[in-house]
Amino acid sequence: MPTARGTTTISDRAFTRIAERLASEDEHVTGRPHVSASVSGAVAAVHYDLAVRYPAPVPRLAAEIRERVRRRLRELTGIAVENVDIEVVELVPEQRPGPRRGDDRRTRPV
Repeated sequence: MPTARGTTTISDRAFTRIAERLASEDEHVTGRPHVSASVSGAVAAVHYDLAVRYPAPVPRLAAEIRERVRRRLRELTGIAVENVDIEVVELVPEQRPGPRRGDDRRTRPV
């Protein structure tokens, strides 16, 4: 005789933390993303405020993150994500290595 299967419930907070981690994995996202999510039964919506390293193709990056988040959240939680809003709130220039202190090429003898 088969036994009844239980259910697993994921809180909004836990779901939000998973969504935060997924965005943080992208190399173009810098800092800690601000994420809000709401789960209603087996469906969810997620909103991201992201700081992105510049120059990055922002529309393409947002589309890639959106699709990856939908897919991975479904795989990890079993919850379908109907809506993923991404707002880029800051563009952070890439840090290029500059001359080190005492390594100013303009003052070096040639």
